[in-house]
Amino acid sequence: MATSTCLGLLIAAVFTVGVTDAAAAIPLRILDTPARAVFVEIENSSNIDTVGQNYGPVFPAIYSAMGSVGTLVISAATHEAMYAGNIPAPVPGSFTPIVIEIDLATRHATSQVASGGFASGQLTGSFSQGVLQSDAVVGVIVSGVPPFTCTSQAQVDLLCSFAPQFCGKTCSLVSGSAYDPATGKLNLVGSETQSGCDGGLCQGPFTFFTPRGDLRLSEPFAPAVPALAPWATALLLGAILAAAWVVSSRGARRA
Repeated sequence: MATSTCLGLLIAAVFTVGVTDAAAAIPLRILDTPARAVFVEIENSSNIDTVGQNYGPVFPAIYSAMGSVGTLVISAATHEAMYAGNIPAPVPGSFTPIVIEIDLATRHATSQVASGGFASGQLTGSFSQGVLQSDAVVGVIVSGVPPFTCTSQAQVDLLCSFAPQFCGKTCSLVSGSAYDPATGKLNLVGSETQSGCDGGLCQGPFTFFTPRGDLRLSEPFAPAVPALAPWATALLLGAILAAAWVVSSRGARRA
C-alpha cells in the first residue's frame, strides 16, 4: 500500500505541474478563432464618464473569430442577469442578446442594438440601446440624474436658460477606445432610449448615455502541462514498472 500510495502521489505531482493557475484569466486573445467561453466585466464607477477604472461582476459570454472579424455574444439570459436587483425588476424573456463585433485589424468594435423591459407592480419600463462604437465620441451630462446625452457645454448652458435642473451641469465628452490586447479593455460609446410608466402616467422616450459599453474582456488561462525531459520520462516509467513488480510480487507471495 505504501508503495502504491507514493506512486500515486508521484504521478499526481508530475501531471499537475503548471495546472494550479488554470482558473486564472488573461486578456481575451481576439485572434484565436475557436468559439469558446470567455468573461465580460462592465465598468461601474459612480461617475458615468469614468473609463476603465473599476469593474463589476464577471459575466459569461462566447467569443469566436472568422476572417477579419471577431464576435462576442452575451446571451439574452446573461443580459437579463446584469439587471438582477433592479427596481422595477427585469421581465423574463424581454431581453435580447448583446452582440459585439471586433475588427481584427484595427481592434475597433461595434455593438449591435439591444433591448429589455422591466416591471414591478404598476411600475414598468423599457430601454433600447442603439449601436455603440469604439471609434466615436459621445457627450454626457454629468452630476445629473438621469445621464442625458449632450453635444457640447454650450448646449447644456442653453438648456439652463429654460430648465433650471441643467444649470451648473457639465457636458463631458467621452471617447471610445479600441480593444487593448494587453489589458482586455474596450470602450464603446453611444446612447439608449428609455421609457417608463407608473400606472397610467407614462414618460419618455428619453435619450441617455449608455453605461454598458465600457468593458474588460478576458478568458481562462490553462497552461499546457510541460513536456518531461527524456531522463524524467525514463525515471517515471521505471518507478511505475518497479511499483507494478512490487505489487505483483506481494500478490504472488500471499497466494
